[in-house]
Amino acid sequence: MHAPHRLMAYNRQWPQEFEQSRSMLLWASEGWIQDIQHIGGTALPGSVAQPVIDMLAGMSEIHGLNEAAELIEGLNYTRVPSPDWCADELTAHLQKPRAGLVTHTVLLVRQGGAVWRQGVAVREQLRWNIGDRQRLETIKREHFIDGCHAHVNYAAAKHNFFNALEL
Repeated sequence: MHAPHRLMAYNRQWPQEFEQSRSMLLWASEGWIQDIQHIGGTALPGSVAQPVIDMLAGMSEIHGLNEAAELIEGLNYTRVPSPDWCADELTAHLQKPRAGLVTHTVLLVRQGGAVWRQGVAVREQLRWNIGDRQRLETIKREHFIDGCHAHVNYAAAKHNFFNALEL
């Protein structure tokens, strides 16, 4: 059973929440993580978004993926399956809290790798291209409805949207 989808108007506290989370993750990872980028809707000022701080954590030594994930789990995160869009690369996906509505996600990836580049490029495209951002917001509004298949329909629509972006 999936958690209910929620959308909110942009919250000016999201960047601060990201910075606090970034600081904690860098400290907890004991050097395995070199950089953390804020991605997803909460990284787009003025955008409608799910109230979830999505983060992309770059590692130069990907062989430490499991060690870094275990350290992050100590911050009330739990490991979940990685998104389909990063299936071609070794990643670890974690979310917080372990139970209840998700408030944070971390995707551990190779810094500079394909997933890292794609995550940052999509964020930048949506940050600077208002038309693309508005199209994504329309998709969100259309698919964030009550119903047992809303999450499946939204995921498919979002996948198609991202694949059509010209990065």
